[in-house]
Amino acid sequence: MKLYEIVLLQGAQSDLLNLYMKRGEKVYRQVDKALGVLRWFPEVAPIHSGEFIRRLVVSKTYLGIFYSVTGDRILVGAVLDLRQSPEAISGRLDQL
Repeated sequence: MKLYEIVLLQGAQSDLLNLYMKRGEKVYRQVDKALGVLRWFPEVAPIHSGEFIRRLVVSKTYLGIFYSVTGDRILVGAVLDLRQSPEAISGRLDQL
């Protein structure tokens, strides 16, 4: 099996830092576990936006990991609260 490299883009890094500061280590570990799954199975999540952006819902949370697969890399663009408006999520994804 192929192991993919996770690359956190600047927006995703900021999202994770804010998430850790606001919600603590438990939620941060759940996101980390989901990223571990993506390393092995990058196409596990459906395409969410456009042709390339996928969304993985983090188990037992309200969070979504938005990413794309390019070659042997997974480019994580955002980790967002899915309880916000679809327009707010789309606006953020348009920046990727």
